[in-house]
Amino acid sequence: MKNQKPLFLFLVLLLLFSSCNRNPDMDETNLSQTVDPESPNSSQTGSASNLFLRPCTAINMTDMETLFQESPLFINEENGGCVIRNQWDTRSIWFSVFSGEQALPAMQWQTRHLIVGWNDDYQAIVDEIISDESNQTLIDLQESRLVVYEQLEYRWERFFTVGDSAYWILNSRAFKGILDVVEDDIYLQIGFSGFLAAQVQTEIEKLAVSIIDQLPENFFVEFDFTEEVSELNPIESLSEVPEILDVTTTSQEIFFGDLCGDEMTTIRAQIDNYEIIDNIYLVYRLVSASETNDNWNTVFMNQLTPSTWEISLSAETSFLTYELINGAQVEYSIAIIYGVNNVQRSPSYSDILLLQCRQ
Repeated sequence: MKNQKPLFLFLVLLLLFSSCNRNPDMDETNLSQTVDPESPNSSQTGSASNLFLRPCTAINMTDMETLFQESPLFINEENGGCVIRNQWDTRSIWFSVFSGEQALPAMQWQTRHLIVGWNDDYQAIVDEIISDESNQTLIDLQESRLVVYEQLEYRWERFFTVGDSAYWILNSRAFKGILDVVEDDIYLQIGFSGFLAAQVQTEIEKLAVSIIDQLPENFFVEFDFTEEVSELNPIESLSEVPEILDVTTTSQEIFFGDLCGDEMTTIRAQIDNYEIIDNIYLVYRLVSASETNDNWNTVFMNQLTPSTWEISLSAETSFLTYELINGAQVEYSIAIIYGVNNVQRSPSYSDILLLQCRQ
């Protein structure tokens, strides 16, 4: 009996040890199967094999604070994307990414969104681009809508180190830009406002690579592209948008030639709701019987009072890229940058004549 007691204890310990190792670690199993409680169920979002993606989870806030060179920053999910802003709302970086069946509707929606708040003339251009049967792939639509950015005073260039097709689309005067990327069935757009392009382009290119590397094979973003753009982004009330009350000139005739006077005119704009203005610039060109130049000049206007902005044009110095022709018209408009990256554009004016001085 004395020899059987150690054997009995050994068998008990062996049974206990086997019982503890019969099942996998439950904590580890549960962790690998965790589902976001806010994620819509498969009946709402389609295939259960697609992973619900919250865009802001791709952002490292420490990296963002380094890029912004300030803290705290505020991060929000808006219109299916992620927006990071500083505390004064003067700088922002935002991105959105979609794949599969969501990618083309996302690009179409964003194309319509480009012209919100701009002249209605752009609506026909956008409608034609989106409805064109040859623009029903990501790359075709991406290339075709570059003309819309051109109309909105952006300049673009191809970028070859990210994705299958990528473009930098920049408006340096408004301190804003967009990196537009298509890779396979993925559409990624990253934008910035309030930064100098040279200050952030390299970091945004790195961010694009980082986001693409983090993406699961199949994913969806909770956003309804069937909603009208105007419903998702209602036009602000008049109290929230700067308004150009009046545009005047000190002279509607300016002269060029030897020994001339009256060579300058000052364009002055009176603005309401000026508290939210970031900057104002004048866009102008010279149009004559022998020349209609598609290149526009841009100059920032000077703030005379909180509500009054002005800029002077000189016949001798403001039209160096144009041919000075007697009777040429100065065509111009005024653009207000407000709320970091919003633009309010005036109608086009053609009430200044360039005349040759004859003495």
